Amino acid sequence: MRITNKRLPVAALALILLGTTAAAQGLQLSTSTASPAGLTATPPEPAAPPEPAAPPDRDGIAAVVDKQVITDYDLALRVRAAAAQLSARGETMPAKELRAEVLNDMINQLALAQFAHDSGIEVGDDTLNMALKQTAENYKLDVAELRRQVESQGMSWDQYKDQLRREILIARLRQRDVASRVKVSDQEVDDYLARQARQQQAPQGKLTLAQIFIPLPSHPSAAQVASARARIDAALALLRQGHAFAEVARLDSEGAEARDGGLLGSRDASQWPDLFVSAVRGLRPGQVSDVIRSSAGFHILQLVAEPQAAAPAAETAMQAHVREIVLRIDAGHPRDSVLHELQQVRDAVIQGKVTFSAKAREISQNIGSAGKGGDIGWVLPGELPPALDTALDHLNPGQLSEPIALPDSAVLLQLVDRREHALDARQRRAVARNILLQRKLQKEFAEFVQEVRARTYVRLASPQS
Repeated sequence: MRITNKRLPVAALALILLGTTAAAQGLQLSTSTASPAGLTATPPEPAAPPEPAAPPDRDGIAAVVDKQVITDYDLALRVRAAAAQLSARGETMPAKELRAEVLNDMINQLALAQFAHDSGIEVGDDTLNMALKQTAENYKLDVAELRRQVESQGMSWDQYKDQLRREILIARLRQRDVASRVKVSDQEVDDYLARQARQQQAPQGKLTLAQIFIPLPSHPSAAQVASARARIDAALALLRQGHAFAEVARLDSEGAEARDGGLLGSRDASQWPDLFVSAVRGLRPGQVSDVIRSSAGFHILQLVAEPQAAAPAAETAMQAHVREIVLRIDAGHPRDSVLHELQQVRDAVIQGKVTFSAKAREISQNIGSAGKGGDIGWVLPGELPPALDTALDHLNPGQLSEPIALPDSAVLLQLVDRREHALDARQRRAVARNILLQRKLQKEFAEFVQEVRARTYVRLASPQS
């Protein structure tokens, strides 16, 4: 079976709320295909929620977060988008509850971004402009077209850029203050592998399936079929790049089970549609089917070993081809100065002023890799220090990490490519360690968000809040 790892882009369009991304900003960006980087535009023709009797006042204040404000207008954009996503999935949420949930998420974002800024993390204009370019490319647009779409939906271009800057700030904060401190013990790895072994020995007979689902109307037009097919093909491409099935399902699937990572449940084979059984025949737990079409729409199925298993035991895993630039941190080379130097290198590489390999040969202080242009070859999840593993998890081929501080050095990574690799016993342990690391990181970051929120001045200004 195969282990896949989450590799969502660092500079996502906006917060991920109820399975939305760009739509969390109240935007419904159009594109000829679904995003290849896990950014999901609102469905082409969603069932629109009822419009309010009157538009919210642009100057009305929903909340004050330190010295920043969330206006009723901005909140309404986010609520509208979240409601559209729920409606497209056939789900509903009481309006007051939905508004409170969206507002809470927006408050957390402002609090985290302010905390990051106050603690010295910055996002320069060059980094922001590159993120805008990448976002536009993900939607098959240029930056000018992206701007027109943003402004056509009621958000100013400056607001949009501020939101994207916050996303990058928060990603850097997560790496610096959370990922760097998460550890996994050998005993935890032993326990995980033992659970996986017991799972493989469990009685057979029931199929546990998960799906990514893009629906079609009962009598679809050729354009609707083509649009849905493009979206499901893009989701399959993400899976083949190594993204975790559950993450892609939460972001891209429109089935009611999407919020549970696409998990459909466990039944005897005879109780599943013949189409589904045929599609997963010959798969090992953790593997996914090709795209199939039913009368309801397009599906990608995953054969899951056990409903409670977030990551089945693996005999193969995604391996990463990596380059590095390493600089020492010591008394003569303080941490902040070294990180700043690597940030300048990163910006220069992104702008095309220098190649990563050339800069690695020039300045990297890892003798083993510097002469090879920083190339450290193919590595598996768990074979690098946890902070480096976590950074790689968020990259797609060709992308660069943020500068990463280790106890005695700072590192800049470039992901060259990925491939599936057969595992030996040592490598299975490394992959298991990485799975546990990502679980801990998710939990630690959630707690970190609450700590930052508790230290932040928040005043809910609207009576509805």
